[in-house]
Amino acid sequence: MERLWRLQQTVLQQRDLIAEHSDYLLNEQRVAKAVFDRVAHSGCLDAPNIRYLQSPYALFNGDLLLAAYTPSGDTHLLLADFTGHGLPAAIGAMPLAEVFYSMTAKGYGLAEILREMNAKLKRILPVDMFCCAALLCVSAQRRCVEVWNGGMPDGYLQSGGQRTALTSQHLPLGVLRADVFDHATQVLPMVPGDQVFLLSDGVIDTCGPDQQLFGVERLEQVLDANRHPLQLIAEVEQALRDFQGRARDDVSMVQITSQMPQLLGVPATLYTDSGLCSPLDWSASFEFRAASLQQFNPLPYLLQLLMEVHGLRSQGPVIHAVLGELYSNALEHGVLALDSRLKRGNEGYARYYQQRKERLAALHDGYVRVSLQVERAGEGGRLIVRVEDSGEGFDVARVMARPLDLDRLSGRGVSLVRQLCPAASWGPDGRSATVEFSWGALA
Repeated sequence: MERLWRLQQTVLQQRDLIAEHSDYLLNEQRVAKAVFDRVAHSGCLDAPNIRYLQSPYALFNGDLLLAAYTPSGDTHLLLADFTGHGLPAAIGAMPLAEVFYSMTAKGYGLAEILREMNAKLKRILPVDMFCCAALLCVSAQRRCVEVWNGGMPDGYLQSGGQRTALTSQHLPLGVLRADVFDHATQVLPMVPGDQVFLLSDGVIDTCGPDQQLFGVERLEQVLDANRHPLQLIAEVEQALRDFQGRARDDVSMVQITSQMPQLLGVPATLYTDSGLCSPLDWSASFEFRAASLQQFNPLPYLLQLLMEVHGLRSQGPVIHAVLGELYSNALEHGVLALDSRLKRGNEGYARYYQQRKERLAALHDGYVRVSLQVERAGEGGRLIVRVEDSGEGFDVARVMARPLDLDRLSGRGVSLVRQLCPAASWGPDGRSATVEFSWGALA
């Protein structure tokens, strides 16, 4: 009887310790989740052209879904899947979200964001932990989608009745060192109405009663049978229920539809300074030569410099879009002498960007010069930007005679700049472009 009494007392003590420890862990998770939700917030996932479904398998799941606008109105979308669940997955997700949101807001491209994400995860994650990810940029202005897939299941681009698989061509983030990490992306045309569908491996790894997996074939059957793109996620979800599957992992799906350009609808960045110390009379000139053109994207640096001018902040998205087009045209059509007529159809886009990659890697000379001038004008001021390159130029009179046609897939850069900035002009040799932005008295 004494032994039984001691055993009962031991069991009760252990029960109380377990309950106390459980309450402690739950409180830790609640605090951590509050921090996690603020860092890895949803961004612009509530946009009308984005639909998604996430079914968490635990308090913190391994899947991460983020979306954010760039300053020029493009949309960056990230679907990531960390190894493991719970706090370890959340610990990796928070720095990933921080890099994604901060660099997207500053106007960095996918290559720079990917390099920073990989370097940070490689530095902080243990060797047995990594992050599969699919990162894409949907540009309504340029009518294309840029994709990087490292270890995620195939995504799908539905365009004009044809479906293109967005296959994984890279290792996951956090595996390779920075000097061997491959940030090369795939660029495909994407006109208004086209959709991109991404999913986590929890969809195809859902296990049925007979221990069979849902698999890629069943998923593609659902995609083939879909007649209303807006119902695709609901149809995949219904197919998983009909399969009577038990999800082994988190199920995450997202679909984004390309829209007509809505540049001015992008939310403005909030600034904390008063603007009273804004520089109002200055000029600067930059010349980016071969080694810099191969590795460096100057646009975020230039935009950050210009946004110090209080009067230009309201025009930030337009300035970023115009600068991006002028720099892209100077680099690709000027220095690299690429023919934009290649960008007609998926195969043409692939050839164009393959040539861009090859010519950029082999570049030994050439330059792109960017000159900025800010000056007072009455109660406000104006910004004059001049971009010139070392290329052979183009027939300015012939290009200017074209109507402002933004529906074609190639040769849209000049039309877009003229539409966004009516004061734009080009030199007679086609090797330089000048645009002007002005602002009135500040309230």
